[in-house]
Amino acid sequence: MGYAERYLADDEELVYATRQHWTELFTEFVLLVLVWLVAGVLFWLLDFGPAADYVVAGLAVIASLWLWLIPLLAWRGTVYLVTSKRIYRRSGFLTKTEHSIPLSRINDVSFRATLWERILHEGTVSIQSASEHGLLTLKHVPDPEHLNEVINQAMDVEEHRAQ
Repeated sequence: MGYAERYLADDEELVYATRQHWTELFTEFVLLVLVWLVAGVLFWLLDFGPAADYVVAGLAVIASLWLWLIPLLAWRGTVYLVTSKRIYRRSGFLTKTEHSIPLSRINDVSFRATLWERILHEGTVSIQSASEHGLLTLKHVPDPEHLNEVINQAMDVEEHRAQ
């Protein structure tokens, strides 16, 4: 995945890369549709002239940017990586947050998926480490069971490499 290579160190290989599940944007998409439906109804019902139409259109555009574009950019800015040496999470759009845990410091990996999340093939992966940060939680992960397996396999490879 082209977006993931820039986060790798020189001695790392990419094992797995993903973003949050697309359903993370579903609520924002519904709000976007509602904004434009309301704007359409206002265009149809109110006949105050072109100035009012521009105001309604301008407010709809601002609401679209706020309710759709900013969450979309934040979603695109969230990356979950498993490399040959660490687990890495980077998130945010205007404010960036990074968190990584070396594979050798991981104590436990678990995942959780409610019934609804299982239907949608998404869930949460929790990674417990022996560091001061303790827990790294990866939310809205597509196929969390597979990611759990990938992390465990990467830990096994790292353990054999260290011996």
